[in-house]
Amino acid sequence: MTENKYKFSIVIPCLNEEDYIGRCLDSIAAQNYDRDLIEVVIVDGNSTDKTHDIIKRYQSENPNIKLFFNPEKKTPRSLNIGIKNSTGDVVVILGAHTKVHEDFVRYNNHYLHEKKVKVTGGTQENVGLTYVQSLIGQAMELPFGMASAQYRWSKKEQFVDTVVYAAYKKELFEEIGYFEENFTISEDAEINWRIRNAGYKIFYSPKIKTYYYPRSSIKKFIKQMFRYGILRVNVLKKHFNSLKIVHVIPPGFVLTLTGLAIGSFFEPLVFKVLLAVLAGYFLVSFISTFMKLSPDKLKFVPVLPFLIFMMHFAWGLGYIIGLILPKSDKW
Repeated sequence: MTENKYKFSIVIPCLNEEDYIGRCLDSIAAQNYDRDLIEVVIVDGNSTDKTHDIIKRYQSENPNIKLFFNPEKKTPRSLNIGIKNSTGDVVVILGAHTKVHEDFVRYNNHYLHEKKVKVTGGTQENVGLTYVQSLIGQAMELPFGMASAQYRWSKKEQFVDTVVYAAYKKELFEEIGYFEENFTISEDAEINWRIRNAGYKIFYSPKIKTYYYPRSSIKKFIKQMFRYGILRVNVLKKHFNSLKIVHVIPPGFVLTLTGLAIGSFFEPLVFKVLLAVLAGYFLVSFISTFMKLSPDKLKFVPVLPFLIFMMHFAWGLGYIIGLILPKSDKW
């Protein structure tokens, strides 16, 4: 890799991330890339834990770490604050719950040059510190669980609709605008839609690796999926032609199950149809889970289909609720 090296600005929105922000910053400091060509722009939503103190300690050791504040506590606003205060040629959007592989910046730089694109990104591998966190991570990495999020499981380099923790040429924001702030939305999917609509391609490579710490409990994970469903439908409200079949399958599944459940009170045959639909769903889920898991992870097989069901139902229900609700910043 002998390309010219871009300067990278890594923007991190955070709020009460004392358990994770240090790991994130350590992984950035360990990059196989010129230290002077990486700046970190953290936008804190007025954390009430030790996040601020931890960041200050890292700042004392690295002058390329900048800290700004966003009292509104909304992610898109934090992203825009970070971008506007960055000085790099390329802006990377990163989560505080995330670590990056040591070649993360280097590979982004390489593919931005090689593919002559303005957006690159890669795969997300989930890291579990507990059994539950590992279980959730496995659910998020299965194609049957997250069919629309290829970056979570695909091993093939390709042009895609969206990537996780993308690297954007900064000039893009001047051309197509910044992240949507007017109402809460799946901000990465929405801006990536605008990028593709402007005629640019997004390149994905599994060599660009990040490591993500999933939610620590099933309850938090299901709430996250419910919120994701609402946020995804908000993209549809802004850009109707962003609709894809894969996004309407979960809400269709929820409506089907609900209709059959109600109908079963009046007609016994409907109850049998409901059982047949659920049996078919869980059979497909079990087989796809068993086929995709490595031998050391087969311990999750008995539980994963049920977690994936809750994930699909929560996402689909959120999507339906999002269709009913007016545009709002509540979510």
